Amino acid sequence: MPWRKHKPKTGKYGPIYHISKGVQVRSDARGKWTIFIERGGERKNKTIGAGREGLAKAIKAAEAIGSQIIPTKPIQSDSEEKIKNPGFKQLSEEWLEDGSGRWDMYTYWRYESMLRLHIWTHDSFKGKRVDEITRRDTKNCLKALYKKRAPATVELCHTVIYGVFKEAIEERYIKANPATGLLKKLLPPKKERNVNDSEPFDMEERDRFLEYAEKICSWVEQLMVKVMVHSGLRLGEALAMRLSHLDMKKRLYHVSESYKRYKFGLPKKGKKRFVDLPDFLVEELSRYVTHLKKESLKKGEGGDVDLLFVDPKENGYWPYSQRKIQGLMKRVCTGAKLRVRNPHDLRHTYATILLMAHQSPAYVQKQLGHSSISITVDIYGHWIPGMGRDGLEEALLGGVQKPHITAYEENRPR
Repeated sequence: MPWRKHKPKTGKYGPIYHISKGVQVRSDARGKWTIFIERGGERKNKTIGAGREGLAKAIKAAEAIGSQIIPTKPIQSDSEEKIKNPGFKQLSEEWLEDGSGRWDMYTYWRYESMLRLHIWTHDSFKGKRVDEITRRDTKNCLKALYKKRAPATVELCHTVIYGVFKEAIEERYIKANPATGLLKKLLPPKKERNVNDSEPFDMEERDRFLEYAEKICSWVEQLMVKVMVHSGLRLGEALAMRLSHLDMKKRLYHVSESYKRYKFGLPKKGKKRFVDLPDFLVEELSRYVTHLKKESLKKGEGGDVDLLFVDPKENGYWPYSQRKIQGLMKRVCTGAKLRVRNPHDLRHTYATILLMAHQSPAYVQKQLGHSSISITVDIYGHWIPGMGRDGLEEALLGGVQKPHITAYEENRPR
């Protein structure tokens, strides 16, 4: 769909899609999609239609209009001096704008969030010109971030800072990149940086977690966490669930999509798979789908159901965001007096419960979608009860139940 490549913002009557400078698509009070054009101090608007078809047509028309608008730059007088050394914030905004054409939408949002949340607000960068920022300033920023965030976040933040300074070197604002080689000084060796032990629930904790979720969460939110804890789907895979990929009779779900930041894509490493679902989960999903169809008929939408877990606050077009589910996990864990876990720990919970119930590691590998059984055993091997212990003596002694007693053992002083 054409709107998937544009990140919406929440407006008074629904999502607002910023197509290009001066061109927006948003819903009006009647629920119809309208193109708003601001050009040369004048504003114009054109109403296209309602529903998904109206949104698709409006986005397409707005893109065509935006491509025809050539932004004009103000003419500088001779008396105006060219800024030789811009502020870091100004240069990083230009760096973002220049890179938006070659990055995908997700990468752009990640870089922008690093700048907005962790770099622009830090004292080492706040209000400073590019040439005023030293290597120690850069190191202090990354060091402070490492105390609060995972190594992966520090790596991404370093990538952004390094990229902005590289742009400054090309523009001849500075001569050397102060971010060069800092990660080796701050972080563990690369292979050890992002290795985290799994923190699954045990059976009693899992049930306590689900019981409390039923008390404070809506039905759709309950089902999302139940799907992850009873099928092992990753968070993005659960958010992207569609009715067309669900086989109620065979109790199978075809994992072929993942969702993150208003973007649908393939699952991790592009691997699609079929996942067996337990009967009780299929029964609840069936009741939930029936409920969705009835709600669709009430709204005059024909009873069609596509995405299963649509966020009502996103005007009925997008699934829940990953950030919202992370917040939901924190609320439920805190309320149930459990150690706070993240959504991926529900996948770990699923795997460990199966393995501790003596399910085959090969079957667990298939359910989780790991590329090899060695990955499954490496991550969860210590959760397999008695793995390698059962039958150890018999294996070493060739079936003999009691160890052979040597002559030394017979004559050993007591």
